[in-house]
Amino acid sequence: MITVSICMITYGHEDYIREAINGVLKQEVSFEIELVIANDCSPDKTDAVINEIIENHPKGNLVKNIRHKTNLGIMPNLLFAINECKGKYIAMCEGDDYWIDKSKLQKQVNILEGNGNLGLVYTGVKFYNQKENEFLKVPPRFAKTKEQVIPKMLESKFIEFPTTVFRTTILNNVINTLREELLDNTVIGDTRILLETAYQSEIFFLEDVTAVYRVAEGSASYPKNIDKYIFALMDTYQCRVNFVKRNNIDVKLLAYTICNTNKSLINKAFVSKNYKTALKLLRSLLIKETFMNCDFKTFRKKISISVILKLILIPLGIGVLKQQLQDEG
Repeated sequence: MITVSICMITYGHEDYIREAINGVLKQEVSFEIELVIANDCSPDKTDAVINEIIENHPKGNLVKNIRHKTNLGIMPNLLFAINECKGKYIAMCEGDDYWIDKSKLQKQVNILEGNGNLGLVYTGVKFYNQKENEFLKVPPRFAKTKEQVIPKMLESKFIEFPTTVFRTTILNNVINTLREELLDNTVIGDTRILLETAYQSEIFFLEDVTAVYRVAEGSASYPKNIDKYIFALMDTYQCRVNFVKRNNIDVKLLAYTICNTNKSLINKAFVSKNYKTALKLLRSLLIKETFMNCDFKTFRKKISISVILKLILIPLGIGVLKQQLQDEG
């Protein structure tokens, strides 16, 4: 019987997929595992790399590689991959992330086996900036008490997908709750799943750093295209709105994410090299939501004077001019 299924979706990860797979296959465990890879019709050599590993790695038989003939999209591919997982537990690791602790799964399964109320165990993580080729200094983020989990997740996601192991029964319930929403033109799946899992079950933080989350420019989470950037940012906010409404949670808990969204839009607009782009970003500001759901204390804490000054200067073209001068210099 398979104890852990590793769910790995991939698209265009030719340069990263080997590291992701090797991180899984080096796991030292006392139980049976499988690696389910759902390749969403990658246009590069991702599939060739996967097949080469299957043929030549001593544990290649643990890999189940499924290559779609047509591109499904991120969310349909994720749901497909989860459905293919047969284990008692499901671990997540997308094709551009990787694991660095060979005991990762064993540690997390031990915790899950010891507490039937847990729906998720997640760990510490390293962030790797692909463009700058360096690890980012990000302090560990976690909720100190059970009561803080939902408020902190609504404020800012502090759990990264490649660190997670879910109890399959809980994850299936969560997917059933979210299926229609996930398939409704969304790009943010992890936050939706993590929020709902934390609502439906208990979660546990293992401080050990076991995985690397790759910050790659051009990915779904960090798009270069300004329209995709705005869409992803708004979807990040909307997934929290939907969660609060679905579970009858106080909308005032959205104050932090409203401020964070506005701050991101303003900062992005200020470094834009095109005036139309800057204005497009400003038009996406959550103005009504700020007045309705943000208390003054939260607003002052999250929106600094420098951000307000940027907001004032952007319509005057100061930010765009500043970027143009920097480029010329």
